[in-house]
Amino acid sequence: MRAVSRAAFRAQDNTRAPREPAAASKPSAYAHATTLKPMVDFVPPLPFALPPELPFTRQALDAADALFPYSQEHSLEQVTRLRAQGFTPDETANILSLVKARTRAMSKFSDRARTMFLTEHGAQQATRPVVAAEHAAVFARAGIRSVADLGCGIGADSLEFARASLATVSVELDPLTASFAAANLADFSGSRVVVGDVTNFDPESFRDDTGEAVQGIWLDPARRDLTGVVKSRTERIFDPEAYSPPLSFVVDLARTGMPMGVKLGPGMPHEAIVRPEDIRNEANPHPRVTAQWVEHEGSLVELVLWFNALAQEGVARTVTVLRQGATGQAEDGGLRIHKTTLSSPYPAGQVTPVEQEQTRLPSPGEYLYEPSGAVVRAHLVQELAQELGANLIDPHLAYLTAAKAVQSPLAQCYEVLGEIPVHEKQLKKWVRERGFTALTIKKRGVDLVPEKMRATLLAGGAGKKSGKKAAKNQGYNPATLVFTRVGFGQQARRIGWHVRPVDFSDSAQVSSSDTKNSVV
Repeated sequence: MRAVSRAAFRAQDNTRAPREPAAASKPSAYAHATTLKPMVDFVPPLPFALPPELPFTRQALDAADALFPYSQEHSLEQVTRLRAQGFTPDETANILSLVKARTRAMSKFSDRARTMFLTEHGAQQATRPVVAAEHAAVFARAGIRSVADLGCGIGADSLEFARASLATVSVELDPLTASFAAANLADFSGSRVVVGDVTNFDPESFRDDTGEAVQGIWLDPARRDLTGVVKSRTERIFDPEAYSPPLSFVVDLARTGMPMGVKLGPGMPHEAIVRPEDIRNEANPHPRVTAQWVEHEGSLVELVLWFNALAQEGVARTVTVLRQGATGQAEDGGLRIHKTTLSSPYPAGQVTPVEQEQTRLPSPGEYLYEPSGAVVRAHLVQELAQELGANLIDPHLAYLTAAKAVQSPLAQCYEVLGEIPVHEKQLKKWVRERGFTALTIKKRGVDLVPEKMRATLLAGGAGKKSGKKAAKNQGYNPATLVFTRVGFGQQARRIGWHVRPVDFSDSAQVSSSDTKNSVV
């Protein structure tokens, strides 16, 4: 990661995650680590070095605690208050940046955010705790006891590795960010943080807290560059060789046979995904690679490539969907993680295409399935169709249809109410005659902008009024419309349906999916 000055850390864009929350009975200031005591006996391998101390005094951290949560409305008052306490302009700006970042990070990290060391952009780029815990579980299931976290940021993944009782040696290029990571991991005696370029990593020289060589590797290459005069914006990097470290470095490490995982953007083209033959050599004669697309709470968040012992035997592509559900049990925080997976033994390029005669369109009273983003990106739509007992409506489109409604975290299910006009004038008349006041428009394979279509169809009709006013005067009457294209070339045509999301709380409509589900 690129170095930044301590005074300008509030503009840093590529840091990552949280620390353990303080005990409820103590002020949050007491959870802060301002020294590196757990690491005083640790001598990092050359050319790596120990991180510096945090750029915050105890008084600055106490001030940050007192100002939490951040309020834009009272920011001027907060500046005046800090300056009156004797803080310099740079110290004041850094304190407020920390408070602001912690406040905004609450939505991702909950109460842990109160004692996090991060920037706003760092919180945005950090791995979500639930997802990082899934990474840790992969290492633990494989019997790995120690992990080198290369490019750790401020330690989101390292924290979950440590919580899973894995020893960690975390590497960060930027000294300031490394000091954040060291503070975040200070409660874990088996965790070490060093400053340096990860491309200098040598598996034999990296030792855990027991003196043993690390057994596994985790990488999260920087895929965004800092832009703007004060480096306060990010620009996505699409060339894998422009990542930091580049993908070729990852491939070279995988060729050693080390168990390892690398986090990448979920939009990476399938042809760029590393294959087993890319990492096969004398040192690694039986390589394995599994590409895992991860979705959390409806958002496609990452692609992870698992190599060698961490790859699933016989699985080339897999989807993991993580959702949190209430358990009502106070001892587990009232949450239970529901995990659903779908896999294929074949790379995307080896899948037999669906023939046109294997497809069909839904009839009124049947069901339309919209696969999740992870399923679509993993090219596992055919596999999902098999699991649901469904057909594709077109070989090239990610919509499915079936006679029965099956509940699955891997797809949204809709009841088909009927076919609708596709020409604007006829469709607008159809909407007006039925008195719809709100429209949800979904589409695949057709050139239309849902927001513009919605505005056009509701213009001058009941939908022009919204919210409580519409509900009071004409009643809230929503509809969901789906548009797609079927056929190819001159045979292609646009088609649309009026659909209704299936309410699976009605047990009469529910069937069980055969996809693998687990609760953790």
